[in-house]
Amino acid sequence: MDSATAPDYERLYVARATSRGGRDDRVVSDDGALDVALKAPPELGGTGGASNPEQLMAAAYAACFHSALTLVASRQGVDPEADVQAEVALLKRNRADDYRIALAVRAHMPNVDRATAERVVGQAFDECPYTTAFRENTEINVQVT
Repeated sequence: MDSATAPDYERLYVARATSRGGRDDRVVSDDGALDVALKAPPELGGTGGASNPEQLMAAAYAACFHSALTLVASRQGVDPEADVQAEVALLKRNRADDYRIALAVRAHMPNVDRATAERVVGQAFDECPYTTAFRENTEINVQVT
């Protein structure tokens, strides 16, 4: 399997992970650095007590967005200290197998004024690779605050 590439882009890194058992077993990266037990949450009829795909996606999105935020802030001479929280919601309509996700990302930059934080967060939104990928899918709505 080879991940897709975009024209004019150089491939810098490829991550691979394998799921065994879907929501109720494990997901493991090819280098073994990530090895996570998975359990469906009680809200989805599972037992909980372990991570789930939505939590993993929220963690990945928060980390990626935070990196973009730090990069943008540093380029502008703005204090990059921030907390970034990502939310991934699993949505379902009343039809069988009609699932979607909704994403929200919230950044708090305690050492800068609101206008500066909004400008930096907005530019990070434009530069974050995850946000770009999600924005290109019209089925996914991303909310940024």
